[in-house]
Amino acid sequence: MSRLENLSKDKETIMLRLIDSPDLCKALYYRNSDFLDQSDIEDTSELLYKNIYPFSTVPELSKDRMSYVTMALRNYGYINNVFRRGYVYFYVIIHKDLLRTEYGFLRNDFILNEIDRLMNEKRGIGIGKTRFYKMDEMYVNDSYTGYYTSYKLVD
Repeated sequence: MSRLENLSKDKETIMLRLIDSPDLCKALYYRNSDFLDQSDIEDTSELLYKNIYPFSTVPELSKDRMSYVTMALRNYGYINNVFRRGYVYFYVIIHKDLLRTEYGFLRNDFILNEIDRLMNEKRGIGIGKTRFYKMDEMYVNDSYTGYYTSYKLVD
């Protein structure tokens, strides 16, 4: 097995973890400000490559007001021929018209919190646990706002 094959498996694990959260899927799929009150999405895999991408850029930001989560594996390194260190970055990109919700929190804050719930101190990616590393705002364009959060892989 190639050393890089584990990277693809890690991305797949992350994507499956994201679509396994009904509330995260609702936040990405529905454009309503009351997205949590909407019905569960039957086939969450339809969000893959539409709202959730296993790379850091969205092919083209839609003019249809969308929400996205993209990711990147950064600064990966291996010890004894196994990837044991690195960072998983998540980029949350939201159309500015979708930020406000009926729940007293912003959509991007909700999505970041769900990612943290699914990722922080969890096993299954790399050798050890993932641990929160940092979060910050990022500029996307005049219509979309962005945030990123990252997790360090620890032994």
